[in-house]
Amino acid sequence: MMRGFGLGRMMREGGADAEVKPLRITDRRMIGWFYRQLGPYWPQVLIGTVATLLATGAQLVPPRTIKPIVDEVITGQDYASLPRLITILILAYLAHQLFMSVRMAVMHILGQRFVYNLRLECYQHLQRLSLSYFDDHPTGDIMSRLSNDVTAVEDMVVHGVDQVLSNLLLAVGVIAILVANFQGRLIVVAAGLWPVPLFLAGIIIFSRYVRPIYRKIRDELGDINNELQESIAGVRVVKAFGREDHELERFRKRSWEYYVANARGIRWWSTFFPVLGFLTSMGTVTILWAGARQSGSGPLLTPGDVTMFLLYMGMFYGPVGMLIRVYDIFNRALAALARLFQILDETPEIEDAPEARELTDVRGEVLLENVSFKYKTGEEVLHDLTVHAAPGETVALVGRSGAGKTSLVNLIPRFYDPLAGRVLVDGQDVRKVTQRSLRRHIALVLQETFLFDGSVRDNIAYGRLDATDEEIVAAAKAAYAHEFIMELPDGYDTHIGERGVKLSGGQRQRIAIARAVLADPRILMLDEATSLVDTEAEQKIQAALDNLTLGRTVFVIAHRLSTVRKADKILVLEEGEIVEEDNHVNLMALGGLYAEMYQRQFQIGPMWEEEMGERDM
Repeated sequence: MMRGFGLGRMMREGGADAEVKPLRITDRRMIGWFYRQLGPYWPQVLIGTVATLLATGAQLVPPRTIKPIVDEVITGQDYASLPRLITILILAYLAHQLFMSVRMAVMHILGQRFVYNLRLECYQHLQRLSLSYFDDHPTGDIMSRLSNDVTAVEDMVVHGVDQVLSNLLLAVGVIAILVANFQGRLIVVAAGLWPVPLFLAGIIIFSRYVRPIYRKIRDELGDINNELQESIAGVRVVKAFGREDHELERFRKRSWEYYVANARGIRWWSTFFPVLGFLTSMGTVTILWAGARQSGSGPLLTPGDVTMFLLYMGMFYGPVGMLIRVYDIFNRALAALARLFQILDETPEIEDAPEARELTDVRGEVLLENVSFKYKTGEEVLHDLTVHAAPGETVALVGRSGAGKTSLVNLIPRFYDPLAGRVLVDGQDVRKVTQRSLRRHIALVLQETFLFDGSVRDNIAYGRLDATDEEIVAAAKAAYAHEFIMELPDGYDTHIGERGVKLSGGQRQRIAIARAVLADPRILMLDEATSLVDTEAEQKIQAALDNLTLGRTVFVIAHRLSTVRKADKILVLEEGEIVEEDNHVNLMALGGLYAEMYQRQFQIGPMWEEEMGERDM
């Protein structure tokens, strides 16, 4: 697995198929958490509830008012009451819409605020998580959780909660009115409500089978997003190797798996809801049958009674059907919320100790004492290393790929903790100081520079957010970047695109160096910044690095050995151990692994003899 220098690679080995933590999150816990989150907003909840009660009450008035219109006004028995009844209807409809408007405004704004807090809480927690979490989880899946899964929860909060309350109150109100108005004819009421137990049984069965399907759908959507993120981020590699068809096939497979998961859910949904619709219709048919029977053999049901009953039953089955659909939204949202809980439940591996103190007045002395280290999955990559860097000293790390160079320097800013041993900065164990104060004194310049989608000014200022324009320009000049910046269309305000795509490799490196200059660290870590640029850019970058490293403690991961000849100390790593340690001249004289690697790179002759002559002088 590729380990990013400092930033980490937000991809787990094997991509979307790598193992993830199993879901062990109960509905009770999620619903309890949901209501606790509503705690600060109970005044708005109370206003929304009162508005819902009033809207429901107004909605229940018209059928009872229509009954005398059918029985008395239309038949001509009491035409004089029509204006009063019509006025009642108009006021009831008006009140219903008015209170509905209040309810929707309050509850929907409340829902949006709730979702805002949820998304912010998840993102805030992500910022606290250690690099190891991002090593193990795909970027696309994380993005899917904070976008698609939060949107599913938003549907539940904005639409579901509101609908549950209003429709539940309406259903209860309908039953109460029917029982009160048809006390001697309860068989009619029973005839209209007989499908309800079947509804409840259907909901239980539906939920048992469909919830795992919805969770599978959310996971497959996360895999699709991860596939997209990878292919777009690596589009240059895709095109360079002509692998468009290969990527299309990979995406087709992911999309097909998402389609299959959705099709399973649709089959359940398309079977379940028509059955419920049929039961609703049968309830209406039964009401008419029972009403007709009662008309001939018991208390007379007037046309107004039948009209009122059918209107109320329409009000009852409409909310019941809506509640069932809301229950489907809840199932989808709970599946999404379970995935969000996987983030919120994740404990950072690297946390400040309770007694952690601020690291101040840093001189830059670094000591890694008897350090061993391994990643969560894999063998030990560092074995009992001791490395010392005095303030202002430059330490170069060289060795073959996989020797442990990056792992070693990642321990200094405490991106990871060692398996054994200690890391000390100015004699203080980094585990006993706050991460923020430690990293405030450390800056990184990576081989593969990461720039944010914004302006040149924004990217340089990332080194110190409160920097003035004068300080930003001074940092750019120190990094030999000011000249080319002023040639850009909008100077420091030029938008550089995602990852700085509108700049050349050398320009991006100098922006990164300017960012580090502005941060003014005491400890600097360089993953050789000149290995990916042309000779002219390399000269400018090297001059900028000379300015940057002056008076600072520097750790350099070296790929071109020519860049480490001036280092105060060179550490040669092999399979997680330091096999050689000295300066360039002495290591060349030793004739060991360093000399072998240096000679292989340069095939030197006269230059080495000249150096040896200078050494002997």
